[in-house]
Amino acid sequence: MLRSEFRLAAVIAVVTLGFLAADLFYSQNSNVTLDLRSWLDLAKVLMVLAAIFAAMRLVEWRIEHDTSRMGRLITSSAIAVRLLSANVFLFVPLSFASVWFMYLASATDRPLMDQTLAAIDAVIGFDWRAFLDLANRQPLVANTLVFAYHALGRQLPLLFILLAFAKRPRLTEFIAFLAVSSALTGTLMSLVPAAGAYAYFHPEPNVFGNFTARAGMWHFTELMKLRSGEPFDLLVTRAEGLVTFPSYHTALGIMVVYALRGYRWLFWPVACLNAVMIVSTLPEGGHHLIDVIVGVVVAAVSILAVRFVAGYGPVTVGMLPAPYAARSKTQTSS
Repeated sequence: MLRSEFRLAAVIAVVTLGFLAADLFYSQNSNVTLDLRSWLDLAKVLMVLAAIFAAMRLVEWRIEHDTSRMGRLITSSAIAVRLLSANVFLFVPLSFASVWFMYLASATDRPLMDQTLAAIDAVIGFDWRAFLDLANRQPLVANTLVFAYHALGRQLPLLFILLAFAKRPRLTEFIAFLAVSSALTGTLMSLVPAAGAYAYFHPEPNVFGNFTARAGMWHFTELMKLRSGEPFDLLVTRAEGLVTFPSYHTALGIMVVYALRGYRWLFWPVACLNAVMIVSTLPEGGHHLIDVIVGVVVAAVSILAVRFVAGYGPVTVGMLPAPYAARSKTQTSS
C-alpha cells in the first residue's frame, strides 16, 4: 500500500511540475501576468498545512502509549487530520498550477470552435436549443438540474474529509485522478478553444428563465478579456472556471462517484445526484453534448491510468458496491 501511495503522489507531483513548466514557458509571451499575491497566498496556505501536519504528528507522539478509548480516539483523529493536511498539501500546488495554465491557454486569438462542436452535436442528432426549451418548460426539472449542477462543488470538501478519515489511500488516489484529468483537460481545451453553447446560440432570456440568470455565461466576460490581448492580471484565488471543452463537471462528477466505491450508503445517492448533474451541464453549464461525451472519456482514461500506475490492476465487478455487484455476478453466471 505504501508503494501505491508513493506512486500516486509521484503522479500528482509530475503533473504539477509539468503544469508549472508549461506555465513558465507560455507566460513569457502571454498577456496574462500572475499577480504577486497569488504566490503569497500559495505560500501561506502551504505553511498552514505544514503547521497542521507537524501539530498532529506531535499529538500522535505525545499520546502514543495511551491505550484508553479517549486516547485511541484522539490518536485516530490526529492521524486522519495529518493525512488530510498532507494530501491537501499535494492538491493546492496542483490546483494553483492548473488554474494558471487554463488562463494562459484561454488567452489565445485562435478562432472559437463552437460552430464545429454544435455541428458534431447535430450529426449525433442532438438539438441543444430544443433540449434547453424542453427542460425550461418544466420548472421542477429545471430547479432540480440547477441544484444538482451547483451541488458538485459542495461534494469535494466533504469527500476529502471522508476519504482522509477512512485511512486508506483513496484520497491520494482521488487527487491523482484530478491531476491526470486536469492534464488531459488542459491539453484538449488548448486544442479546441470554445465559449459554450449559450455564447454560440444566444437564446432569449425567456427560453432559460427557470435556470440561473448567468447560466453557462459566468465565465464569458473573463474569457473575452483574455482573448482581447490586453494585459490581464491573474489572482488565482479569484479565478473563474474557463473550461468549456471538455466538460470538467462531467469528468469530476464521475471521479467523485468512483472514489466512493465501497461506501454503499453514499455511492448510490451520490451516483444518482451526479447523473442528474451531468444532464444539467447542458442547460445550466452551457455545454454542447460533445463536451459531455468527451468529459466522460476524460474521467474513464484518468481512472484507468491512475489504477495502472498504482498497480491496482483492472476494474472488476467485485469493486462495485452491492447490490449492483451481486446483480452483475448473476447476469454473468447466467
